[in-house]
Formats: sequence, C-alpha cells, structure tokens
Amino acid sequence: MLFISVLLLCFCVLTSCRKEKYGDTGISILIHESETKDGMAVQIPEFRSGNEEVQKRLRELEKQTNMLQKTCEREESRGSHMEMRSYVDEVKNYPQVTVVWFVADKDIQTYNLISLCADEKQGLPVTCKEALEMTGLTGVDLSLRVGRLQKEMKIRGELSSTEMQGFRIDENGKVTEIYMKLIMKVTEGEQTIEEEHFFSYFPDEEKLVRLSERGFDIP
Repeated sequence: MLFISVLLLCFCVLTSCRKEKYGDTGISILIHESETKDGMAVQIPEFRSGNEEVQKRLRELEKQTNMLQKTCEREESRGSHMEMRSYVDEVKNYPQVTVVWFVADKDIQTYNLISLCADEKQGLPVTCKEALEMTGLTGVDLSLRVGRLQKEMKIRGELSSTEMQGFRIDENGKVTEIYMKLIMKVTEGEQTIEEEHFFSYFPDEEKLVRLSERGFDIP
C-alpha cells in the first residue's frame, strides 16, 4: 500500500499522526498531519486494517486518499495557498472521515469536501453513490429537494448547481445527513459572481443546516 506520509515530504514536512481504531475487522483511520510551506494545515486520512483481505477491499478508499495527496502536490506546484482538514466521526460500525479543503489563487477561493467511510462488519468501503442509494433518493430527487429548501431559506442569488460531496451514516447503517455544495449566481451591478454554500441535508427531517453549524470550517 502506498505510504502517504512519504509522499507528503514532496509537499510539506510531516509533523505527526493520530489513529482511530474500530471493530473486529481491525479497521483504523490514520490521519497524516503536516503543514504547507506557508504554515497551513494538511491532514490526509488513511484507512488501515490488520486483515489483508479487508485491506484489499478498501482500495477504493486508498484511491480517494491518493487523489487528495495529488491535489496537494498539484496546488503546491501552482503556487496556490491551500488548507486541508480531516474531521473523523467516531461512529460505531461505520468508521468515517470527512475531508474539507480550500484552494486560494489570486482573488478566487474554492472549497470542496469528500466523505470516506467503511462498513466495519463487511469490511467494505461506502461511496457517495451507495450512500445516496441507501436513502432511496435519486440524484434528481436530491437536487429538487435541496433546491426547494434553499428557496425557503432565501439565500441570495439564483441556484446554479447542487452537488452531493459527502454524507454521514449512523451506527445502524442509516444515512442521516447528506453534505451538499450549492453554487449561487449573484448579480452585483453589471457583474455576476458565483458564491459557494455548504449545507447538511437531513433526509428524514427535510431540512437544510449550514455545515459551519455542524462543526466544519467551511462557508
């Protein structure tokens, strides 16, 4: 398995690691903590299992963490200012982590996130697509519901796009939250700009809550 902390040395200096361990399959989440050249935090997760077969089944998560590492390297090569933080959710049966990062280039600052999760009992990864299927919703259903709720919240501007970027699963395997990125087009004088907004959508309660109110450092 690709050892992420070695790759990090190409981008920044590794400072420490922390580990959260779960269940019978021995799945743990290791957070590689480091800093960029300008002192911003970089926290990249890694899912590990002492069971070789389980580790093989977690390769999809490994691909995602490798993507995060490549994002860091790409933005470093461009000279961009960035930060990446991992939020571990200690849920029984479903070890999960949501990674939030932003990239600032000149006057543009862009945020994104991704949720990584494993089914502890099955020793299998859970993707965004699978999490959405677990709710019984389609992508169109989700967009329509979120679009209606954002109108009720009277967020300024016109909704341009919605994107499911993450989720939260409880210990019973129920998807309780879906993390959404909304792009709003806002007209100021003769200029139209795009604003990013991040919300947690609660399927059972039919409500939107800003992710910043859920403990995430995100707009």
